[in-house]
Amino acid sequence: MFTPLKNSIRMADEFSSKLPVPDLYGAPRGGADSKLHWYKEDNGFHHITIATKPHQILELMKTRMKRQGEKITVLAEKEDRYIGWQANANFGLKLKEVYYYIWNGAVDYNDIVLFTDAYDVIYCGNHDEIISRFKELNKPIVFGAEKICSPDPERASEYLYKNIEFPYLNSGLYIGYVWALQECMVGYNYNDVDDDQRYWTNVFLKRPDLIALDYFNSIFLNTAGIDAKKIEWDGRKAKYNKRSPMFVHVNGPDKTELNYFLS
Repeated sequence: MFTPLKNSIRMADEFSSKLPVPDLYGAPRGGADSKLHWYKEDNGFHHITIATKPHQILELMKTRMKRQGEKITVLAEKEDRYIGWQANANFGLKLKEVYYYIWNGAVDYNDIVLFTDAYDVIYCGNHDEIISRFKELNKPIVFGAEKICSPDPERASEYLYKNIEFPYLNSGLYIGYVWALQECMVGYNYNDVDDDQRYWTNVFLKRPDLIALDYFNSIFLNTAGIDAKKIEWDGRKAKYNKRSPMFVHVNGPDKTELNYFLS
């Protein structure tokens, strides 16, 4: 019997078998290179977010994590200003804080960093399962996928897979090894008006060897473009198309559907 994760991987494999590429996640299917050097059983794990103001959704996440004996590191608390959709879409702070975090010497080269947005993400999993699912995807970095190509819709043609429900990168949820994130951010120069999704889209399209998208919601589900009421929600776990993501991200400027998960 397939678990939701194994079923997701099976779906990816079945889909990719019809395409002229190794697989949707870019991972080798055997041979010497399939046992990648960065896989360890005891990788350190760091869950981070960025919050310049207190928020109810972040507090809910922190409460659940405390109950589960987990920890999240909140970056940029001293900024005390609005960013992103609550300001002028100035998302550069998200890039700066992640950049400093992975280069500050406090994390090991082979540690795993999980980034989740703070104000519009519902947590419905646990860290052990997240790590397990991430390692099964067999890729140094995995981003959430979404239905909408944003912020540059004209770049949709550059994506390899378009005939699936979630073809495009979303930068509000991702997980990866420190060394791979460092490689992707070498030389980054902070600009407050930078768009983090544009930045990560550029890197993804240039480095598909390092980055995969979670096309089948094994870890991440982004809701823009779908009816939130199609997501089964029991107050602790979410299900969408028989899949059980660890995070649900109500992405985009309209946050009214967060109320569905708070009721």
